[in-house]
Amino acid sequence: MTLKKLITLILILFSLLSLCACKQGEAEQTTETVPETSAELTEPAAPTELVFIEDGKTGFTVIRSETAQGYYLDTAAVVNKKLKSQLCPDIKITDDWLNPREPMPENVPELLLFETNREESKKALADLDVEGYMIRVTDCKIVIVGTSPAACNEALYCFFGRLIPEHTKDGRIAFPIGLEIKEEFKASDFDIGQALREGKELCADFEVIFNYRGKDGFSTAQGAATDGKYAYVVMKKKEDNVETDRVVKIDMETLQIVLESKEMPLDHANDMTYDPVKKRLVVVNMLNNLISIIDPETLELVEQKTPAYGTWGVGYIDGAEQYAFLAYGSPSGLVITDSNFDPIRSSKLADTTGYIGQGMDADAKYAYVPLSPDSGARDNIIQIFDIKTGEYLGKVSVKTSMESESMFHIGDDHYLHFNSQGSKIATLEFYIRFE
Repeated sequence: MTLKKLITLILILFSLLSLCACKQGEAEQTTETVPETSAELTEPAAPTELVFIEDGKTGFTVIRSETAQGYYLDTAAVVNKKLKSQLCPDIKITDDWLNPREPMPENVPELLLFETNREESKKALADLDVEGYMIRVTDCKIVIVGTSPAACNEALYCFFGRLIPEHTKDGRIAFPIGLEIKEEFKASDFDIGQALREGKELCADFEVIFNYRGKDGFSTAQGAATDGKYAYVVMKKKEDNVETDRVVKIDMETLQIVLESKEMPLDHANDMTYDPVKKRLVVVNMLNNLISIIDPETLELVEQKTPAYGTWGVGYIDGAEQYAFLAYGSPSGLVITDSNFDPIRSSKLADTTGYIGQGMDADAKYAYVPLSPDSGARDNIIQIFDIKTGEYLGKVSVKTSMESESMFHIGDDHYLHFNSQGSKIATLEFYIRFE
């Protein structure tokens, strides 16, 4: 082989080797893949339950409103005590106060009782489009709200009596996130007589909606009544041991005074009621057995009657054209009369030790007899009687030292009249004390 041919062969072989090396490198580049990240392959699932209590311990705090009063304040304390004694000794309660410079505790485990400043409470109340209650579980909150004390009680009975037992296993209580219970419960469905017959402890919250301090010396509040549109209150003045009175007429929608009477001889005027059939106001004077009749339109004294018995309280029985009187003499006690004040039947009143008798109210089912505190008592009470039988059913506690004077109602809404810096009219909400 000549030298020229040998050189040519070597060049051909070198070219072939270079081509193979190049193709091999290209294959490695085109077949290389990038593995998926571990985060994409193992992303954790969202929790499906909210652990409330485990091994007798909890990360939750019971939260109530900083401004809670009456039912809402007392009941929050009872709920915390119940949880502490029955389920978790280390659970604590506090109010919803926050430093304005601090953010809302969105991811902190909390049991929110009733209306609070937390967004979860606000949203639950906004979503509660019926009269009743709601229980809702979010990713870190248990929310309990209601439209009245009676409805809130129903929510708590549901929470303690149904939800906790249903979601407890081996000492561990966990609720499904997203759990929501919304139930209708009208305050008017709550029957105080039935509750008292069952031996329940009853209370009533109140809210003052009207305050008239009086004028011209008429500054002591006495009897009160309503015709459904207007309220009427008696203001008393006492000079030289003689009591005279003025009747004040209030629009219950606007809570504005629309008329004031001239001075009238109604004496102590301990109570008053409205007769919707004869369209008249009936006042018990508490002097010489007098009963005074007043025109509700003009607030003028029409006439005075003198039955054989004395009275200090009066209520009109809805739909019966009858009156209920608190009476002394003969007859005495709770006395039911016809529309002419002639007695039909009577029954005994209940013991009033520690309290001072005031006026009363009546409807188709019950007589309501408020008594103000005396001899160290710290509350007012309202004694409840069956209007048909006269049976004493029990009492309702109203936590205030103000002097109650009388009661009246519009439909299912009850009002309590106080003598405290003049006349105070307050709404009432009856409820069973939660235990």
